[in-house]
Amino acid sequence: MYLKITFIVLFIALTAKTQTLYINPLIGDDTKPGTLEEPLKTLTKAAKLINNSDTQGTSTLILAPGLYHIEQTVLFKSNHRYSKSQRLTIQAHILPDDTAWTHQDMPIIISTEIPKKWKLSGSPQELTAIQIETSHVTIKGIKFLGSPVPTIWHYPIARYGKTLTDLHITQCAFVMDRAGVTSNVGILSNGHATVVDHCIFYRCRNPVVFWRAEGGKSIGNAMHHCIIHDAYTSAIWVCDTETDLLFHHNIIDGAEYVWMRDAGASRNYSLSNCIITDFKTYSGQSGDGFKLSLTGPEIIYKEVQVIKSGNIELVNDHGIDAPLPRNYLHVKPGTKGSKLGAGLFLKAENRK
Repeated sequence: MYLKITFIVLFIALTAKTQTLYINPLIGDDTKPGTLEEPLKTLTKAAKLINNSDTQGTSTLILAPGLYHIEQTVLFKSNHRYSKSQRLTIQAHILPDDTAWTHQDMPIIISTEIPKKWKLSGSPQELTAIQIETSHVTIKGIKFLGSPVPTIWHYPIARYGKTLTDLHITQCAFVMDRAGVTSNVGILSNGHATVVDHCIFYRCRNPVVFWRAEGGKSIGNAMHHCIIHDAYTSAIWVCDTETDLLFHHNIIDGAEYVWMRDAGASRNYSLSNCIITDFKTYSGQSGDGFKLSLTGPEIIYKEVQVIKSGNIELVNDHGIDAPLPRNYLHVKPGTKGSKLGAGLFLKAENRK
């Protein structure tokens, strides 16, 4: 019996294959095989190939620098199950910690989908750019710009399955403008184990919403080493989120509400090693019809080394037609928060 089980395990390991697809919006062609030499053109085609593949192993989508127009939700719902070690990864060809990386190397995703009823008044319409409906997914090294279409609730990344788990979003930038290209929520995630780290959220209405889970609390979630600037509703929004949420080494500057909770959510949260400054309201809750209000002393925040004073200075000035500095939208070296490690870079030497 032992030898039979060993043989089966070895057989699975040897037959599991790695599927890698390259996408390039400038020179790609969706009739091509998706190799480095003959890349695909669109994420839509890549998603269809991933979803219909019978490969039982790791799947990787590698995005070349360029502008990716999302004209209809790109859905990832694969026919096979990934695992923690054999994942679906959607990543930039050059990542921020690569020696040759510049901001110009980040693939840019912008949603240009037009809602079918967008000219009608009434309830907001919802649109999603990338929809993840499978477990064990990583998204890294990509810039999201939201949608220029007014009067919609747009989500650059969303996961709606309430039983799904293990969504890791890292080294991504969500750069918005409430008067132009915007989104209602940068990352909207149901299910469990949504981990957001080393991301920048610049002028996002609600950077991250840890949403609902099936039959109880959402567990295993985390947000750390992120920079959140001018979140003009909330910096973090929690719903069916268990108290094991890890929130640390984040910089929040200029939020309307720092911490927003659903009216029926947990009353206890923990924060550590964070800098939270220039906010209007620290703790709020959402009721019927998304009516926002202040919370009282019944909501408890356990804070360890959380600083709530001083100013955060970001690198956001550069010359006309000059390349963006490597640490653009990061905390200026030598100023408050610069040693916290928040931002796109995993390696300390790249933050300068």
